[in-house]
Amino acid sequence: VQHQSWLLYEYTTLRTLWEKGAAVPRPVAVGENAILMSFHGDDSRGAPTLVEVDLAPDEARRLFADVRRTLAILLAEGVVHGDLSAYNILYHDGAITFIDFPQVVRLGENPHAEAILARDLTRICDFFSRAGVPCDPVSLRRELAAPPEPRS
Repeated sequence: VQHQSWLLYEYTTLRTLWEKGAAVPRPVAVGENAILMSFHGDDSRGAPTLVEVDLAPDEARRLFADVRRTLAILLAEGVVHGDLSAYNILYHDGAITFIDFPQVVRLGENPHAEAILARDLTRICDFFSRAGVPCDPVSLRRELAAPPEPRS
């Protein structure tokens, strides 16, 4: 029962985020042991994670803006990914997709949510800084407190 409850929680979270326009897989269905969601990749393989991709500086800046936008949607919904890094963001056809949501926590419900968010933002800033994008996790947290911008 606990396992099914957790799957349903993850599925519901993904559905809400997807409906709000976040870069997450489209959830299709949830069963006793799995969540069926959209596939990201091509005929030969699944999409690589960001850590597997060599990004040109312009592409890194564009993707970082997409990451910020999705992070803003998560926070507007009161959700913290909980294990966000370049290993949990797919890259395919110039687009990102956040994955791996079983450890999602809610701001205001989990006393460690802000610390978990700080860790997520630090990991993201570490990756994008290495890719040539100026990023500071403390400044990013302040920026994310503002409402998300509409998707273009």
